[in-house]
Amino acid sequence: MKTTLFENALFYTGLTETDAYPYMLVSGGRIAALSHERPEHYDERVDLGGGHAYPCLIDAHAHLLYTIVLGANGFDVCRIENGAVTPNTLAGVEARLRSYAAGKGRDDCVAANGYIVSAIREGRFPSREELDDWCGGRPTVVYSIDGHASSLSSAMLRRIGIEPEGHSGVLMGEAHESVQGRINDVIAAGVTPAVLARGLARLENDCADWGISHVGALEGFGADGRDSTAELMLQLARRMRLQVRMYFQYFDARQVEKYRKYLKKPRLGGCGSWEMDGACGAHSAAFRQPYPDTGEIAPCYYSQQQVDEAVERADALGYQIASHAIGDAAVERITTALMNTRPGRLHRLEHGEFFDDAAFERYKSGRFAVVMQPGYAWIDKRFLHSYERFLPESARQALRFGSLYRAGVCVCGSSDAPVQSMDPWLQMQGMCEFYHEAESVTPYEAFRCYTIHPARALEEEADIGTLEAGKEANFFVADRDLFTLDPHQVADYRPRATYYGGKLYKRRKGSLAELVAMFLRKPHKV
Repeated sequence: MKTTLFENALFYTGLTETDAYPYMLVSGGRIAALSHERPEHYDERVDLGGGHAYPCLIDAHAHLLYTIVLGANGFDVCRIENGAVTPNTLAGVEARLRSYAAGKGRDDCVAANGYIVSAIREGRFPSREELDDWCGGRPTVVYSIDGHASSLSSAMLRRIGIEPEGHSGVLMGEAHESVQGRINDVIAAGVTPAVLARGLARLENDCADWGISHVGALEGFGADGRDSTAELMLQLARRMRLQVRMYFQYFDARQVEKYRKYLKKPRLGGCGSWEMDGACGAHSAAFRQPYPDTGEIAPCYYSQQQVDEAVERADALGYQIASHAIGDAAVERITTALMNTRPGRLHRLEHGEFFDDAAFERYKSGRFAVVMQPGYAWIDKRFLHSYERFLPESARQALRFGSLYRAGVCVCGSSDAPVQSMDPWLQMQGMCEFYHEAESVTPYEAFRCYTIHPARALEEEADIGTLEAGKEANFFVADRDLFTLDPHQVADYRPRATYYGGKLYKRRKGSLAELVAMFLRKPHKV
């Protein structure tokens, strides 16, 4: 087996800020040794040209199939540019949708992401009739930036089995969540091999550019019978160079059993059917206190008994459980159930940002990983201002990140793509400049929340998360020392090269030939 010496860089293990070596030996895709003295025996040498090398990053929470499709066949309707949200009026939204739809076929879907209601002067979604006009009658969906509310055209409503007459086209809360599987099927039906090839290339190239080697993919909508989109993502994931770890979002663990042989670890859950509540922008996150602008309290999607029974079934079958919970009432509901599982297995809270002191104590029990997206709070404070407008004061004060980290909780950063870009440096910026300044962490601590902590959350800390002998040789090289950056510089940080298993990542072109070659590879577990 060939042994490669990597040199002319400083290799940071990630265990501490200063633990670093000038030489690293790699054999069979794994690290054979790190040393301060130049090894005498090796088969080939790679000069990294100076700089700093770090273990690759891990995005523990993303929805990959839609990220792939949207990357090749969709767009973000709102953008944050030069310190402002554009467009910020319905007229601007109309112009963007008309322009995009004009390039589509008559029956093609229009999928728009990232709609920022709070930044639009009129303060509302486009209506069904407006979408019909702007997009030429095409089946259209416009998703809110948090992914928990949407506006649908008449054609899209018909395709998912809803009579459009008398319907505004706007869906929020459970009404939105309950049709996501059907909307996803409509969008996926229009995905050609060429679109898939482009989307896969963009995803893998972007992840390599950002230094990401592993992604937790939360897929499926708990549909009865065959879930074709989740099965497609499974087959793609088993052949990608980017390492994907699948979580099937089925509330009944028995639905996951047919896929278990493909999983590296028995995992299930995430969002989809495992959502305890919705999101803040849609006013469907379940808080104990009412929303100040409506005076209403959003309920949890399941009763305590339903959650207890689902958790008990999954735990009995040996699954790690991941569950979406945002509001404090939702966090209480799922953590109450998970505290009754068998000890020794780490379960996951997806989001889990708004928690009271009782939930904090549960987080500190060592039985949970809390998988958050701090970049969203960073964006909200500077551009959206939805938290201060829509959330109870108690909820805003409950936003704590640094406290979790300093208490030893396995708190992870992640993107929730395509809700946000998979750019991990934005999420780390959000950790270093958190919503409440006192809850911020250092660049090194933020880095751990994208390496060591998510490795634990994926239950693969023996193989990934740090540069140590015996672990996978996944690392990136950069010109600047990440750990000495000023916090405001983190978002602009970028690697200049990324290595998977000791091999330099080569950019994909997005061709059909690449897609065919990918399906000829020997599949691996996910």
